[in-house]
Amino acid sequence: MISLDWKERMLHDCDDFFERKLPKGDYDFDIIYNAYPGRHDNKIPRDVVVFVAQTLASKMMKNHKDYLPFCEYIWNRKGLNGKIVFSCVISKFLKKDYLYYFEYTKKYLFTLTDLGEINLLIDKIFYPIFKKNPTIHIDTLLTWIREANEKISQQTIKLILKIGKNDSVFLKKFMTKLEGKWLGANPDFVKVNGFFLKNLAKINYESYLQFYKNYKNSREPIFVEILTAGLTGYEDFIYEIYENWSKSGNARLKKAALTGFKYLNRKKN
Repeated sequence: MISLDWKERMLHDCDDFFERKLPKGDYDFDIIYNAYPGRHDNKIPRDVVVFVAQTLASKMMKNHKDYLPFCEYIWNRKGLNGKIVFSCVISKFLKKDYLYYFEYTKKYLFTLTDLGEINLLIDKIFYPIFKKNPTIHIDTLLTWIREANEKISQQTIKLILKIGKNDSVFLKKFMTKLEGKWLGANPDFVKVNGFFLKNLAKINYESYLQFYKNYKNSREPIFVEILTAGLTGYEDFIYEIYENWSKSGNARLKKAALTGFKYLNRKKN
């Protein structure tokens, strides 16, 4: 908790930074809290950084686009605290121009490979957007997991399942749409779907099992490849399905089935 004295001091320093330094292109906002004594491992507590970010964001709202150079500077030059401030500020700006800042932040997201940075943007900016009315964003989410890099795809799946854990209607609709993309899946999308199934099993095991029940009579190799990528744990009925598939005359189907059958045998024993 930040003491009242320190809140008042930082509010005063935010005013000074906003009025005198920011217009001159001096973006080193950390001067506002550099003297803060309550450090952990010589780092400023996150709640202090967030307090400063929210205070500055409220001051920038009126002419928000004028402060994009500040946002870009702190994301690229001010380390983790800069990225936290960026996320807080942009999340506020979204209220002023949703479409612009959604695309603006998405461009940042799709260039990232650092897992911490990806999670920061997804958790602080995109999760609140998608959570509010997730069904209308299903096509967007599908595009993200198909077109983004592996780390972004996986974190997007975690976001989907985080929402779906408490919204069964959304989860069911998303799974139906996802299945509709299976037939033309490339190797990367097979891997992404396998990741989805494994993580689905953690929050809704019955829905996970239903995929295998639905495709038990399928002879489409790509479906077997996806289901094999998603295997987690052992079930007798899944073992029987794979035992049957492993006898197929289709070479591609048989290859995927044997991979799954070997996995299930290890789990069985």
